[in-house]
Amino acid sequence: MADSLENEFLDLVRKRRKNKRTLILKRIGAIVLIAIGSSVLGYWLFHRNVTFNIGNFVVSPMLIGLVAIFFIMGLLVYAAKNLTFNKTHHKLSDKPTKRTLIKRKYLLGYSLLILAIIIQVNPWIINNHLNGLIPRLIYNPQPPTSNSPWPWPNQKMIHPVVAGMTEDIEKSIKSVAEYIDKKEPNPYLKIKALHDYVISRVTYDLDVLKTGRRPRQDAQTVFLTHKGVCEGYANLFKALGQAIGIDVVYILGKIRQDLAPVDVIPENIRLLKSNYDWTNHAWNAVKVEGNWQLVDTTWDDTNSGNSAESYHGNYLMLPPKAMIMSHLPQQEDWQLLHKVETDTSFEKQPILAPQFFAENLTIVSPTEYQTTIEKTAIIDIILPPNYPKKIVAMFSRIKEKETEFPLWKLPKQEEKPKLEQCHSQDNRAKTMKIYCNFSQPGIYQVNLFSMEYKNNSPSQGTNPLGKLKFQVISYPLKQSKINLNSGG
Repeated sequence: MADSLENEFLDLVRKRRKNKRTLILKRIGAIVLIAIGSSVLGYWLFHRNVTFNIGNFVVSPMLIGLVAIFFIMGLLVYAAKNLTFNKTHHKLSDKPTKRTLIKRKYLLGYSLLILAIIIQVNPWIINNHLNGLIPRLIYNPQPPTSNSPWPWPNQKMIHPVVAGMTEDIEKSIKSVAEYIDKKEPNPYLKIKALHDYVISRVTYDLDVLKTGRRPRQDAQTVFLTHKGVCEGYANLFKALGQAIGIDVVYILGKIRQDLAPVDVIPENIRLLKSNYDWTNHAWNAVKVEGNWQLVDTTWDDTNSGNSAESYHGNYLMLPPKAMIMSHLPQQEDWQLLHKVETDTSFEKQPILAPQFFAENLTIVSPTEYQTTIEKTAIIDIILPPNYPKKIVAMFSRIKEKETEFPLWKLPKQEEKPKLEQCHSQDNRAKTMKIYCNFSQPGIYQVNLFSMEYKNNSPSQGTNPLGKLKFQVISYPLKQSKINLNSGG
């Protein structure tokens, strides 16, 4: 009897130790898996523009992030159902007491509460990326088969329905949209009126860039405060369109690095947010008569004021080939191009303004934004027949900024770069050649403009066409002639 009791006791001890080891392994495995999932999610949050190639498939980081969230939630639910924490080591029973069990409904509730707090503090973690994924699945964007009225003939004129709108109409987003819908029957001009309303009523919130504090950017907040950044502009335009049954999509993406507004951001904010990508941007796509068109209300609000001087329609339903010069959406389908651009090709191409395409110009060379040359840069541009303007190119040398300086010595105030003009051919030729002679090695920025001339003098202001960079290397050394007949 004693031997049987002893054997039974030893079996229970071994079984309990085995169960304890299994429980520890489960906990370690759960922690490791949660750590891996959290790492993937963290990588996605800080590198949202990165894509992952698996064979011939391109996996979006947004999809990986969403999978990671559901994976972590699944692990928590699994832990709540299967892992019990028995603190009464003096008992040999495998069944834990009620007081030692962590009830799974409490664990699941706390997990959901933590997730809700995270989303409340940073709603863009879920909202913005679902705004990109869901419309892509629903709308299936395709390149437009017909052109919009762009370039607009009255470039500086706000739609008269918006210009004459009274305050009693602007009670809500819906009332504004319905008023525009009632007053303007033309589908393209209706979109223009919605676009003009956003620009004329909203002011760009520069304090967000200067202080780093970002207020809510939902459509209702922007509508009431009349202030916002690109996210707010795009949200309000989307809400106005959807209020009257127009398909409008919120697009997340980035702009060219040399077009990012880094100069207006204080240095301390840039240091505090050193990992932030300042090229992030938001704009819209709108469906008009069966064709998707691209709209950027933020970039059309040049001075954020309720006047014609701050308004233009350069980014109002412009062709996708012109938009891709400066805007790269996260979802490549929203490029609306048959041949999509990658991150690398997007940054390498020349920076050409919408006006370049509005004037039907074509650049032959250089084919990249930055080109390495020895001394003289040659720019070839094909002109349309009877081109009435003259293309002017101005360049300046880009100085390398000092990154460090003694604390007791204030940095010198940077002088304005000296502008010099390139030489161009007569416009009567089909192809204009522009020659830029650089005096010394370095990196030079060349800005292109078009000007209308009458009687050999400019009649109107300049229109920016684009810009290029040239890296001038050391001039080739002249080979000295050696007299082989000279004796020594």
